[in-house]
Order: sequence, then C-alpha cells, then structure tokens
Amino acid sequence: MKALVYTGIGQLALKDVPDPASDFVVKVLGCGICGTDLKTYQKGHHLFPPPAILGHEFYGLVEKAPEGCGYSIGDAVVVAPYAECGACDVCLRDAGSLCPHKHYVEDGAFCERVGISADYIERGVFPLKEKNDVYTLVEPLACVLNGVEQLNLKPASRALVVGAGPMGALFALLFSAKGIPVTIVEPAAPRRQRIASWGIDAREPGQVKKGAYDTVIIAVNRKELVGEYITLTADAGTVLMFSGLSKDEFVSVEAYSIHYRQVSLKGSFGYAMRHFGEALSLIDAHKETFSRIITHHFPLERGKEAFDLLASGDALKIVL
Repeated sequence: MKALVYTGIGQLALKDVPDPASDFVVKVLGCGICGTDLKTYQKGHHLFPPPAILGHEFYGLVEKAPEGCGYSIGDAVVVAPYAECGACDVCLRDAGSLCPHKHYVEDGAFCERVGISADYIERGVFPLKEKNDVYTLVEPLACVLNGVEQLNLKPASRALVVGAGPMGALFALLFSAKGIPVTIVEPAAPRRQRIASWGIDAREPGQVKKGAYDTVIIAVNRKELVGEYITLTADAGTVLMFSGLSKDEFVSVEAYSIHYRQVSLKGSFGYAMRHFGEALSLIDAHKETFSRIITHHFPLERGKEAFDLLASGDALKIVL
C-alpha cells in the first residue's frame, strides 16, 4: 500500500509499505494533520524516529473484520488513536488521559490502510452514520473537551481563547455551541477574519479588558502568555494551559492574582475515552459547525505540500 513516510526533519516521501497483517483493517478515507505531526516534520520528535508513518486523526471503512466483532466490511468507523486501561490508579482517579498503560493503534494513518488489534476493536473503534471528513475532528475535539472539564465553568461564565489555530478555533466553536459567550484573541488578521465570519467575537491582542473573562484558554505555545493573562483574568477565574510547552520551559505568574484574587492555573493533556465518545456525539449533532475547522483537503501524494501550507499559517486544518 501507499504511505506518506516521515524520513527526517523537513522530509516526507510517498512510499510502498507492507499492508497491515491485522485481523481488523480500516481503509483510511481521511486523516487530519495535527500540531504534533507538524512539529515532528519541522523539528523531529523523540516518539517518532524516522522512518515513521504519522497521523492519528482518522476515519475510514472497515476492509477486513473477524467474525463476531460487531462490524462488517464497508462499515464507516472512526478510531481513537489510544485508549486508557481503565484499571490503574490514575484511571481510578478519573484521569484516563494520563493513564501510563494506554493501548495504542498499531501505526500512523497517513497511509491507505490501518491495522487494528483484535483486543482494541471494542475499546477504540466507533461506528459512524455516514462518510464525512468532519469525523477527523473527533480526536482533537475530545482533547478540547478534556480541557473544558478542567475549567470551573459557571452559568454566567465568559470565555476568552488566546490563539485562533485549529485547537483554539475548536474551543471557540464548542463554547458557541454550548451558548457560552466567547471571544478569541489572534494577532493574524486572516485568522481573525475567519473566526469573525462564524459570528464569533475576534480581537487583536491588547484589546482585552482586565476582569472581563473568568475563563481563559491559552491555545498557543508561548509561555509568556500564561503570566500575562493570569493578571487579566477575573477574580476566582481559571486559566487553562492547553498548548504544550517543552519540559525545560517554566512559566512565571503573579502571586497576587493566585492568592488574593483566587485565580486558578490548570492544565490539560490528551483525552479519556469518555471525551472521545462525547466528541463524536457533538460532531454528529453539529456537523456544519465543526466542519468550518477544515479549510483544505489534499491527496496523500501531495502530503508534503500540505504540511508546508500548514506551516505557512495559511490553513487551519488540513485533511489528507
């Protein structure tokens, strides 16, 4: 089968690779390029030494299935790239996103077919009602839902999202769908204009009034923004560090806001399976809303062109 193979920093090549030998095989219809994929392409990643097939935001059609698994050839499915064990101390503390014993899909999905182990079918494969590229957004939306779960949202909450990349845009659309007033801050005019065209308040940095928002999501990986927005968050509000920073980076925050104004600083990472199921239900109910995130589609053989376009900032979410 054909696969887009990461062969080194800045290098992607379409290659012939062996078909999966698994008992359950999904023919990939679409796979989104995520921030980790782009980071690996641009800088490398210790978890993905080349050569490697990247991509985990995918859906497709069942091409091979064992008897009695609940699926038939041709069924449309979306696959969670990992699932928590559900039994360890971390899972029992209801923090499945941090489970140290996760079960993973066997390989990346920038290819024609993905194999799924038999013991993962019930845990991580979900049936779909139709074929639609919007289902590539189930995994990133699940991560957003985990982030929202960390927030102390109230009926009168007002949300501010810092950064209008694909994840920040997902936060904004989710808050909007839930009826929570939301503003997004973004320095790039084209991204602001896109968000504004959805009926969402979009502003330049520096246009945020102190105390106007009790819920702030940092959806861009710039550590200095954490301290900046801690001081702007309303009393008893919460700032969520959503975008990842490297292990050797540290953030500095104003002690006064934490102690005397009771502003909380929280983080979130990944998703638990309950978030994945909820994300699928939300997308089923709001396909048109969430499909706005996808701005470009590319065939697999133009994968490098797609990665370069995403790196330029001129695309939001690209599906191969």
